[in-house]
Amino acid sequence: MVMNYLKKYLLSLCLFFIGLFSSGEANQAFCAQPKAAGKTIQAIRIYQTHYFMGTEQITVAPDAVRIDNTAQLRFILISKAPDWKITVYRPDDKTFFTEDLKTFLDTGLLSDLLIGRKDPYSNDRPMRRSTMLQNGFKIERLTSPWTTTKYMKLDGIASPQIAKVLYATYKLPTNGGIPLAYTGTHDRPDFISGMHVKGKLEINLETEKIEKVTVAPGFFAIPPGLKKAASLRDVVSGTSNRKQSEEIDEMFEK
Repeated sequence: MVMNYLKKYLLSLCLFFIGLFSSGEANQAFCAQPKAAGKTIQAIRIYQTHYFMGTEQITVAPDAVRIDNTAQLRFILISKAPDWKITVYRPDDKTFFTEDLKTFLDTGLLSDLLIGRKDPYSNDRPMRRSTMLQNGFKIERLTSPWTTTKYMKLDGIASPQIAKVLYATYKLPTNGGIPLAYTGTHDRPDFISGMHVKGKLEINLETEKIEKVTVAPGFFAIPPGLKKAASLRDVVSGTSNRKQSEEIDEMFEK
């Protein structure tokens, strides 16, 4: 029982900080451009687990990207040509916020204090390069004594802007492509517990499945009837998550 309360309390702290800092050549044939308005769009969908944000679905088309968080945060992020503005919205709260790509690249989806920013390119030395297949898709793999990075090249598949959007969201190496996996070893004590975990394997990102999908023409559009929020991170944290965080804080104060 105590451990369950502790886990919920740690989660409430994470959600609190989100709100706090808000103020301040196989199956890759989908690379053809989307069909005209009214027609379906060919894309790929990637099912991933991020170490902080949990499970997510990334849908990539040649000129658009959408991220659906299927864990507790439950936000949806959309960015598309020609301006690549970032819009995050919540179907439950019916709120949204839009900002330009440059601002998003500077600040990221979440604060650097919550998700530490790693270099966008894997620069470890020595580094061994290889390729592999996952669900029929060609994957690039970079391996060093300390890290393993997997990603999918965007060349001829989708706009390079998509890699920028994904980097600002995950803050993990993309190597100019779609990040699929990143593992490394701890080089400092654990942030929450303070335990010495230096050298322990750390899984930051992993991909369970990649598939081709066909989506409706409005899949990368923002639904009507949404209310503009005060900030992007207010949308990410969500009213229900903030309420749960407050309830857990009250429980520990009793």
